[in-house]
Amino acid sequence: MRHLLAAGLVVVVACAGPQDRVDGVVVAVDGGLVGVVSFEIVTTTGERLGFVPDAELDSFVDGAPLSHLNEHLRTGVRVRVTYEDRDGTLVAVAVADAP
Repeated sequence: MRHLLAAGLVVVVACAGPQDRVDGVVVAVDGGLVGVVSFEIVTTTGERLGFVPDAELDSFVDGAPLSHLNEHLRTGVRVRVTYEDRDGTLVAVAVADAP
């Protein structure tokens, strides 16, 4: 039973793919209070990146709704996005206030 469980964990980890993390200023949000369809940030190095939220991502790490990105858009306070590149689409799997 232990071997079967360990093999299952290896498969799950292998399918998850590598994650990257980036900090930046929110410059666009597509969506409103109900949900966010996509958003863009400009990184600390000046690169503009667009993200779509993962189907299971509906809040910031601290519990604020993902629509809180609109507040960051207004204030210019940086966010930290953890994401995966899925066939050329940057998919946000976690969003937090940047330190």
